[in-house]
Amino acid sequence: MNFTDRPSLGNPKREAYATILHSAHVYVCGAIAAAQSIRQSGSTRDLVILVDDNISGYHRSGLEAAGWQIRTIQRIRNPKAEKDAYNEWNYSKFRLWQLTDYDKIIFIDADLLILRNIDFLFSMPEISATGNNGTLFNSGVMVIEPCNCTFQLLMEHINEIESYNGGDQGYLNEVFTWWHRIPKHMNFLKHFWIGDEDDAKRKKTELFGAEPPVLYVLHYLGMKPWLCYRDYDCNFNSDIFVEFATDIAHRKWWMVHDAMPQVIHSLLKTLIELKNHIIFSISYCDQYSKYY
Repeated sequence: MNFTDRPSLGNPKREAYATILHSAHVYVCGAIAAAQSIRQSGSTRDLVILVDDNISGYHRSGLEAAGWQIRTIQRIRNPKAEKDAYNEWNYSKFRLWQLTDYDKIIFIDADLLILRNIDFLFSMPEISATGNNGTLFNSGVMVIEPCNCTFQLLMEHINEIESYNGGDQGYLNEVFTWWHRIPKHMNFLKHFWIGDEDDAKRKKTELFGAEPPVLYVLHYLGMKPWLCYRDYDCNFNSDIFVEFATDIAHRKWWMVHDAMPQVIHSLLKTLIELKNHIIFSISYCDQYSKYY
């Protein structure tokens, strides 16, 4: 039996995919597309999204239309972050361990797509993740086991543990020093590393565009597809972000967007109209993208 043939050994009703949005609406488009990609992969597991009070009712309606079950949380501040910094509230991810009505959670960042069914990961223990290098895991896709004791452990050391990258990923790596490695195709980064040879770049590009998909999860680093032109990856426009640029992976995201049921597009179009605000709804991705 190969890796992907592993059955889920638990109760499917006690397993869920989960993500989190806090502080800003910018990832609403990504979360909606991520939910649709999970359903397109054939999974019927629950979809749970943690949001705080900064996510408006308008945007919550769009998330619910996409299939997310919304749980409202209080944010958790990173005590070592500067005020208004990007990582100020990213310790809110610890709230995942409070989802104790589930035995297993596959956490996914909101800026990725599920290209092939990954339900088999529910058979893996906590924490299962892909490696960033030999010793550290990437927290963008993780198998976790909710437990209030674990949540308390994470909170008790929040002032003393130093995160190597200033965020939740570094903190979790300090706590979960023993973790289980899954293949990088389960969380494949949209990124051309400095020093990549032409052959390595070509192989990555082939993986990004393969049909049927070879990758299970494609993780969109850099400027997100919904913040760019439909037919052009705006990461090409900046020396800082060019390492994340590939039109082929960019186009993959928009293919999922365009394959969404019309009812979701129609519902969001009528529900989400915010005057004097930038609108981050999947119905308005096309409209917003032209400004970038």
